[in-house]
Amino acid sequence: MLKRIPKSDISIRPFKAYKEWSFDQSSTEVSILEANNASSDLTTNGFPKNAVYGQLRAQFYNGNEDNPFIRTGHKSNVYTIIDIAKERYLSGTAKVISIPNIYIGEGIKKKSLTLFENNTLFSDDGNGNLFDARDEIIISLINNGEGASAGSLIFNDIVGNTYSAVIDSFFFDIETKEIEFNIGSNQYTALVATFDVETGLMIADNFTFLPEEASGIKIGNIFYNQGLVTLTRDSNTRLLSNWDLAYKSTQTIYENEYLLIVNEDEFNVSQNPSAVIESGRETAYVTNTDGKIQKVTTNTGVKYIRKAFTLENGTGSLDYTYTYTGSVGNKKAGFEHWDLSGSIDTTGSFLAPFITTIGLYDDNCDLVAVAKLPQPIKSEPDIPVNFIVRFDT
Repeated sequence: MLKRIPKSDISIRPFKAYKEWSFDQSSTEVSILEANNASSDLTTNGFPKNAVYGQLRAQFYNGNEDNPFIRTGHKSNVYTIIDIAKERYLSGTAKVISIPNIYIGEGIKKKSLTLFENNTLFSDDGNGNLFDARDEIIISLINNGEGASAGSLIFNDIVGNTYSAVIDSFFFDIETKEIEFNIGSNQYTALVATFDVETGLMIADNFTFLPEEASGIKIGNIFYNQGLVTLTRDSNTRLLSNWDLAYKSTQTIYENEYLLIVNEDEFNVSQNPSAVIESGRETAYVTNTDGKIQKVTTNTGVKYIRKAFTLENGTGSLDYTYTYTGSVGNKKAGFEHWDLSGSIDTTGSFLAPFITTIGLYDDNCDLVAVAKLPQPIKSEPDIPVNFIVRFDT
């Protein structure tokens, strides 16, 4: 017995699933590639260094990273013309951690990647930048009063180190939460996280003119969909030994939900052949074109449920009323005894079956999924029964 499921009763919901991965300097699953803009044909893992450098520059560091329509990879809305402060910065050398697609799925989850190297933790900021975890700087003193006159800044990083810098001018934009200041001929922009008006304390990041351990200079980039981690600043000192890479891969899983409605007049007749009698079915023998004789059905006839009919004299009619003998006290019974059978028939051997398994078929009537019920459910002729089948793909 088959029934078509309306599209309104089918629901498919996507959700993201994540899996944690970890690799270190001894892992063979990932590859470390070196890039160098020198013309000499140096090789790393079988790839010329200058060729790797050319591919990096052509695809990721081509000057279009601030154009959202043609850039590759993610980037924040911060823009600066100073190379050392840019989110995408490629010097003459670089190192690339190449992760195979089997370990990233649809891509690396944003803000999940960390690189621990020589007791220093580098983190993913969610915009494709790999930066020092000590990126936040506390500005504890602004000595130049109001306006954009010359003065000095005193910085305290989150581990207690103190740094100072003499600035020529600065400007704090409250709306954009950016602080702009000039040191000599260089202009710098930093993002302000918090600012306490009473104490004058300001927490900001991206102070690229300070030492790396204080300024949180971004050392490279993460390209989530491609599974690439590029180290573009001071790459010659990176990944030499004692490093550990951890992240989460992403995979979209679809939850399929099917609502199956069994109405009162559906799926409630026994499939036992002895419970059914067929009337009016006619057959005939025909000779095929190849000369073979074949028996065919010329009239399908009608099928009836066998039902007891006892005459007053005690004799029974075997017309279309022969009873279906079930577990109802070994008595001959029919549909008119439903109330009685429903109260004592616990095995489902009477006319109404128990539903134990649900099969889902495609348009070609091919079985594609099977659902097993935790306990048998009786299909009754007076109330509908609803089933919900869920599975993930």
